[in-house]
Amino acid sequence: MRTIRYGGNLEVGDFIAIGYTNSIWFGWYAGNGRGTVQFYSINSPMHAKNNYESWKEDFDNGKIEPDSWRAKQYKDGFTRKCLWKSYINSPHPTRILKISRPEELLTEQEDRETYEKSKAALITLNFIKK
Repeated sequence: MRTIRYGGNLEVGDFIAIGYTNSIWFGWYAGNGRGTVQFYSINSPMHAKNNYESWKEDFDNGKIEPDSWRAKQYKDGFTRKCLWKSYINSPHPTRILKISRPEELLTEQEDRETYEKSKAALITLNFIKK
């Protein structure tokens, strides 16, 4: 858990906005590291699941060798190890915003679809509930 100024205490799985250089990134809080805040960006779970499903289809159709590096990566199926984490190296309490209802904030159709697909992937992995 991490205390931030806007939104209260963070719990793993909370949807957050991060002030990053000259923009805002969205994602799910994944915990703290050594002086960092870790999160899954809004795109990461969707892309990781798409990559896995594409690989699985090619593997099942014999287009990929069983000893390929991807086969070793996916030996346990689609897991959290398939996801890419992002980090904030200077996690000031005013740089992170907890968002309770992201559906109300993400008004662009493409952003909303990305959010929904990534959320579904994280639910599959039991990273978040509902």
